[in-house]
Amino acid sequence: MRNHVSIAWRLPCVSEIAFLKASVLLLVSLWIYSPVTGADWLWDDDYLLTQNPVVQHPVGIVSLWILPTTADYFPLTMSVLWLLWKFFGPDPTGYHIVSTLLHALSALMLWNLLRLLRIRGAWFTALLFTVHPLCVESVAWISELKNTISLPLFLAAASCWAIYCQKPSPSSYLGALGLFLLAMLAKSSCVMFPVTILLYAWWEKNRITLRDIAASAPFFVTSLLLGLVTLHFQLSRAIGDEISPIGGLASRIAIAGTSILFYLTKIAWPHPLLPTYPQWAMNPPGALDFLPFIIVLSGFAILWANRRTWGRDALMAFGFFCIMLAPVLGFVPMSFMRVGWVADHFLHIPMVGIFAWIGAGMARLLERHPDPLATLLRLGATLLAVALALASHSYATVWLNEETLWAHTLEYNADSWQAHNRLGSIKFNKGERTAALIHFREAVRLRPELAETQNNLGSATLAQKDTKNAVRHFKEALRLAPEIRAIRENLARALILDGQLTEARDIYAGLVREQPDDPKLLCNLGVALFRTGDPKQAITCFKKALEINPSLEDARENLRHALEATSSPVTP
Repeated sequence: MRNHVSIAWRLPCVSEIAFLKASVLLLVSLWIYSPVTGADWLWDDDYLLTQNPVVQHPVGIVSLWILPTTADYFPLTMSVLWLLWKFFGPDPTGYHIVSTLLHALSALMLWNLLRLLRIRGAWFTALLFTVHPLCVESVAWISELKNTISLPLFLAAASCWAIYCQKPSPSSYLGALGLFLLAMLAKSSCVMFPVTILLYAWWEKNRITLRDIAASAPFFVTSLLLGLVTLHFQLSRAIGDEISPIGGLASRIAIAGTSILFYLTKIAWPHPLLPTYPQWAMNPPGALDFLPFIIVLSGFAILWANRRTWGRDALMAFGFFCIMLAPVLGFVPMSFMRVGWVADHFLHIPMVGIFAWIGAGMARLLERHPDPLATLLRLGATLLAVALALASHSYATVWLNEETLWAHTLEYNADSWQAHNRLGSIKFNKGERTAALIHFREAVRLRPELAETQNNLGSATLAQKDTKNAVRHFKEALRLAPEIRAIRENLARALILDGQLTEARDIYAGLVREQPDDPKLLCNLGVALFRTGDPKQAITCFKKALEINPSLEDARENLRHALEATSSPVTP
């Protein structure tokens, strides 16, 4: 009895081992992303949250679902951001903590899913996902909360579907459908889930039956409807009138093949990782540009030929990988394609399939090889996990603020127009006008057809008192985006400083007609009117501006000068 008690005390039960493994996943996640706990807002965070009045409105949650103002339709994610704003406000710390915890939750749910699917190496796969540097962009960038929110829902839906396939019941089926719907409302990148259902049916039973197709039909309907909504938002809002650089079908095929091989390379060797990668010139594509696509097809052909043996699991893993990647390979236009063909955050769900294949392969090796080789394999796997965790921790520090992020980008991608444009804005706001001008010039050189780059270069040029070139860049920006009011205001200001008063007056008059209650526009119109020889109308504008905003000192000072110039009595 004594020996029995001693042995029982030394050998932990299954639940204790599971708790220890779960704790490792959580603690490793917290350590890796500890550098970004105090990180700043980045990139699109202002558009999505910090300067989004709908998210900050007390009842804005209703608009997020019915009348969204964003370029994509992901109301669940926006609702979570709305809720987080109530708790944390403009302090990004809480958002980063939530994102890190969601990442740990995804790892735990991935572990659980693979156990349900009876796939070997489930915990090691979850650990790979936890520590891999390709996850850093999704976790460290608050705008990608849509990734860290959608993945746990995706995995939960897959778990319910696995339970349904093993023991059919209405609750597991409806659970899978409901969770898939929520995942789509968090981010539409889950759109290919119904196809993976059929892939799983083939992997499990070596065939796809009519019953499988019928069961997946509601998922396909959900996917189609919300996919069309996403496409509408992308085309009408995110892309708009901007011409997509992706080209026709030939260039899209070339880009898709190259992107797949690029992503597989980054999974195997995640360095360097960047928010924007070099954009390969493939419009039109050359003959060699189709080679990656041919390699991918040949790889699948080899796996298919060996589907009854070793190729079966690989087909499941790489099939899942490519299916989930399909929407972001360039066949469908996306606004991000103006920045690059590939992005780390596109891999957040697809790479799970590759990790599962690696984890299962490692488990098989351990089963087939006795000690001491098995011990060496375990040591190698441990060292790999440690190396990946250290790399992720290091890369997380790059995401502390925009200056470190874009400086890191330009170190490896000197032709990133987005990096030059964003870093130029940072330098400009810090008063480093000469450095800003250099970056803005590079941004325009790389993307002269973008109103954003032309407008920024105009502002930097104007700050150097080069009014003629400032006017030229603002006019080009306005030609590219005539609907943007801020560009018209910038142009009018530059015209006044350049002495082109009549044109400036006409622009300000048009702006005031559109926004008659804007005191600053009224004040600027007053200046233009006064300088073009119409002091009476100028005085009227200054007075109206002060009626709207009595504390507007520029209007008060201009009114005083105008009245003195016309020898009119100053009225209180």
